[in-house]
Amino acid sequence: MINSMLRSVALTLLLSAGLWTVAVGAAQTKVVSFASPAGVELSGDYEVRVNGQSLAVYTAPTWQPDYAAPFGGPYSFASFDFAGRAEVCVTTRKPLEHLTILPQAKGIKPRVDGATATFSLERPCQLSIEPEGKRGPLLLFANPLESNPPPPGDPRVKYFGPGLHKPGAIELRSGETLYLAGGAVVKGGVHATGTNITIRGRGILDGLDWARFKGPNETLIDLDRCSNVTVEGIILKDSWSWTFNLRGCREVRVRNLKICSARCENNDGIDICNSQKVLIEDTFIRSDDDCIAPKGFGYANNQAVDDLQVRRCVLWTDRANVWRIGCECRAEAMRNLIFQDIDVIHFSSAYGSAYPAAITLQPAEDMLLEKVRFEDVRLHADEQPRDERKRSKFLIEVRPQFTQWAKTKTPGRIRNCVFKNISVQGDEAFKWGRIQVSGPDPQHSVKDVTFENVVRFGQPVTKDSPEVEVSGSVKGIEFRLTPQGAPRNSPALKLPHG
Repeated sequence: MINSMLRSVALTLLLSAGLWTVAVGAAQTKVVSFASPAGVELSGDYEVRVNGQSLAVYTAPTWQPDYAAPFGGPYSFASFDFAGRAEVCVTTRKPLEHLTILPQAKGIKPRVDGATATFSLERPCQLSIEPEGKRGPLLLFANPLESNPPPPGDPRVKYFGPGLHKPGAIELRSGETLYLAGGAVVKGGVHATGTNITIRGRGILDGLDWARFKGPNETLIDLDRCSNVTVEGIILKDSWSWTFNLRGCREVRVRNLKICSARCENNDGIDICNSQKVLIEDTFIRSDDDCIAPKGFGYANNQAVDDLQVRRCVLWTDRANVWRIGCECRAEAMRNLIFQDIDVIHFSSAYGSAYPAAITLQPAEDMLLEKVRFEDVRLHADEQPRDERKRSKFLIEVRPQFTQWAKTKTPGRIRNCVFKNISVQGDEAFKWGRIQVSGPDPQHSVKDVTFENVVRFGQPVTKDSPEVEVSGSVKGIEFRLTPQGAPRNSPALKLPHG
């Protein structure tokens, strides 16, 4: 009887803490969920349970006042931690006849019973659960279990526990940690400068209270001449401008970051400005503007953007480019930029920027852009303009050019780039999106660019494909098709991180 009572008390404590442990063979399953704080708007579109636990489901806006197409209107997101096996049940009033779960590469096939979809997860991932495509999906962030959170009361830790907080501007200096606990919603922005800085947790940093360009800091997270920085685990929501900016930094590690930032123009995801030795992995970005944009603004004496690796990420842009490299080029160079194993779950060139592309390499100001590699990128294209005059949009654009933001109105140069195992699915109207390689003149040329196994809707792209345009001052442009299992024979580029 006593043992039974003790088990009952233990179970009650686990449930109240949001922690559930179940034996599964020799292993165990753990699920950690976080209650929402009072005063925070929640979604009315979805109910989510994981192994029987209810999750807090939040809501986020998109920038267009009319919540019709193309941006899909408000969307929802939820987050939990787990190890072992998680059984996810999603209930919604939305029709489930055409339910899709992206990325497709995850291979998740839900079981639908009436208003509820059920599926299992065995490893952390970031998903978009879409009853009606981009119209109000549920973003689900399944995190690994958090390890060694800092204790409250540590003088070097700025600690925000569960609840709603409104600090506004948050300053971080050398040796400090910002910790956002699960269940914390922090209204503010971060400016950090110095060395050995950490930003982590499972909470939400929210910028929605500030109008466009009117926030308490430059961006939601602004790393200003920092070195040895780790940012992991938190959710960044609705910045008033760019979301996450690195300015003149070195040795920055970004892991399991989630960005829900599509509520106003210029909501870039991550901008890497004059920064070096940057690793971004296992991260989700939904942005209004460019998802990832290496830039040069002259920080750190025009320091090169060098040694950037982005891997195992899920990306979604509403209006602009997924990658835009070289739009601003006040940097010594940009080199050693590696993007691997990435799912682009939504991309459309139907709206917004005059130069939208999934991947744009456009160095200006006589800057050299070299050793860029895209490998194992799976892209889901969305609707395209039906206006014939706007059909000059790009899948991949490799073209030195200057934009309105260039200080010196001259193009740059491009050398030694590889696009390998790039696949496009989705809206087949995107078939006429182009691949363009163009060098403006001999001083601003393009050399040694390889396209290997670029496939559009099951059709391999070759140099003779109608959507391919190679022109101007170019040399060493090659298209390859290699069978599965063939030896790796692309130009070798040393990866900056193991």
